[in-house]
Amino acid sequence: MNDINKILNECLSYDDELEWVEYEENMFVIDDVGQYISALSNSAAILGKPNAYMIWGIDNRSHNITGTVINYNADNNGEPIQHYLARKISPSIPFYFDEAIVGGKRIVVLTIPAAKIVPTDFDGIRYIRIGSSKENLKKYPQREAFLFSVLTFGLPTITNKESEYQDLTFNQLFNYYSSKGITLNKNNFKANLHLLTKDGKYNIMAQLLSDNSYVPIRVAIFDGKTKASKMYSVKEFGYKCLLYSLYEVLNYGEILNVPQTKEDNRIMEREEVMLFDYDVYREAVINAFLHNRWIGLNEPMIAIYNDRIEILSRGELAPLQTINGFYKGHSIPVNEKLSEIFLQLHISEKTG
Repeated sequence: MNDINKILNECLSYDDELEWVEYEENMFVIDDVGQYISALSNSAAILGKPNAYMIWGIDNRSHNITGTVINYNADNNGEPIQHYLARKISPSIPFYFDEAIVGGKRIVVLTIPAAKIVPTDFDGIRYIRIGSSKENLKKYPQREAFLFSVLTFGLPTITNKESEYQDLTFNQLFNYYSSKGITLNKNNFKANLHLLTKDGKYNIMAQLLSDNSYVPIRVAIFDGKTKASKMYSVKEFGYKCLLYSLYEVLNYGEILNVPQTKEDNRIMEREEVMLFDYDVYREAVINAFLHNRWIGLNEPMIAIYNDRIEILSRGELAPLQTINGFYKGHSIPVNEKLSEIFLQLHISEKTG
């Protein structure tokens, strides 16, 4: 019961359609279920999820709990349904059904492990989820190639993806570590900081920490409340070691945070307050840099308007993170090895 509640809370916390979750009320066509097992298993692998789910008793549009009457223990032409599905699915994966009463209504959850080593197929055909639809994987060769790559090498990360640039230098990285009282060993810093792929090539993390990250990082200031307003300032902090880019963006925030006169409820003396809460700004910027999806080399965006500061970090939650876990403060970094460097340099703390 508790497991089903946890699964429901996680899945229903997302407003958008998920490629690793399928909701049904009472539809139970056995071959369709088998195809969904294949599609959801393969999609879970692509998205870095350990399991996918097919859930009966949920309205697909509203996500309201409606209950279900399906019988997954029935026979199909004299053969138990679960045996039929297991026989048709290859390679064998330990899927299982479970059910519970939630809010007085019966819910059935089919837990489907993510594909490993090779894609999961049903009756000889491999399926994939495209949005909320299941499709024959062969119709999408790029997704098929990506799935095989994930199953062979794991999900692309900034440590296993090779950088386009291999003539990198690291003088700024050495200087930054030295400023923190830490001496890097020139003979093994590449291995210790995980800057090389298994083939010995510089990876994306090496590129980000090199003297030229090849990534622009800008802070734009607008004279209004939208990007349609006049932009009267844009500062460039990129194209250098990411650690220095972060330092300069934080320092720029201190420069911008000038005292303001607070006139509310003034009797005699004018009270001065800061333009914004710098501690909040610092925390938001560090998290934007740390958890940005650097694998695509798209930088965080910082825009300052006359009524707010917007800090955009690209990408999404870490594969093993959940929305509930995020709000509870469970620390699962998007870029694990970069997080270790931030911790080592006391830029961030692992407190959630």
